[in-house]
Amino acid sequence: MNYNAQAGTDGRAHRSLSKKPKRVSDVNAIGSTIPFQQMTSQIPTNQYMPPDPNNFYGGQEQPQHQQPNYGYIPQQPQQPNHVPRQPGQPSAPVPGMGGGQFAMFQQPIVQDMAMQYGQKLADQGKEMVHSHIEKYLPVAKLKYYFAVDNSYVVNKLKIIFLPFLQKDWGMKYDHDNPVQPRYDINAPDLYIPSMSYITYVVLAGIALGMQNRFSSEQLGIQASSALAYSIIEMLIYILTLYIGNISTSLSTLDLLALTGYKYSAIVSIVAGSILLKRMGYYLAFFYTSAMLPMFLLRTMKAKVLSEPAQTQSAVGYDPYGQPQNDHHVGRKRKLYFLFLVTGLQPVLAFWLTVHLIVSDTVQSA
Repeated sequence: MNYNAQAGTDGRAHRSLSKKPKRVSDVNAIGSTIPFQQMTSQIPTNQYMPPDPNNFYGGQEQPQHQQPNYGYIPQQPQQPNHVPRQPGQPSAPVPGMGGGQFAMFQQPIVQDMAMQYGQKLADQGKEMVHSHIEKYLPVAKLKYYFAVDNSYVVNKLKIIFLPFLQKDWGMKYDHDNPVQPRYDINAPDLYIPSMSYITYVVLAGIALGMQNRFSSEQLGIQASSALAYSIIEMLIYILTLYIGNISTSLSTLDLLALTGYKYSAIVSIVAGSILLKRMGYYLAFFYTSAMLPMFLLRTMKAKVLSEPAQTQSAVGYDPYGQPQNDHHVGRKRKLYFLFLVTGLQPVLAFWLTVHLIVSDTVQSA
């Protein structure tokens, strides 16, 4: 006899299984009745799934091909905060590295403001530099002494070496201001003295080379010694005018230009020594020693011996009835100063050129 474990149970359970199932009106109670979708090459999407199944953290997805829409409105991708770089333009800003600041500086209004501010700073710096330079070096006055042309240079050199051919030694003025040298042959300039100084240094190097004594140190010694003698000479003239209480219409730059013409004579002396040795040196030296003082006397006479307006009005006036001899004493001092300037030029010319004489024995050796 077989044992049945369910024999003692209620027989109603067996009968309930054989009954017909009842229809249920609540669909949610029995779950979803939608069958499983067939596997296709397209990935189904819904509102509970992210656009990219592999992107679980909500990062920015890469653009992909268009997916079919199953009633889902996809989220619009964020636009980049920079414009793609065009050829010839700087690279686009890097996110997180101050890209907004770079984009701000690329605006035309910001660039114009920066340019205007930079130009304003440059103008202020230029004015500051000019104000400091003008205290020690009168740049505006120096422009007057370099306002020359080719015809002026040729005619001026002709007057320096042939002063006896010049008849008119007066200077021209325009509303109490002297005319530029290019329009007045008698006006002093600094172009010829400066060019003559450079030419002297070059010819000195040639003369030293002909004597087998050339070196870069010797060339620097010639340039520095000539400049030092010129500075000492100017100091002597300024101290003489100050100590002697001599009033003239000569300015410091006028005096520097007139005494600088001796370098033209020095160039001719050194050139004569190079071409004709010792005989050429002495011929050029004695000729320029006669012509240069004559040129300076006739040029400086009007400026040194002239009396200022206030001095001329005060001459002869004595509130105590005593005779006045200041005019005669002042004129003598001016004559002494004039002779000092003209007489010192040949001495300095000889001192700067005597060691450059090319002898015949050295040349033959």
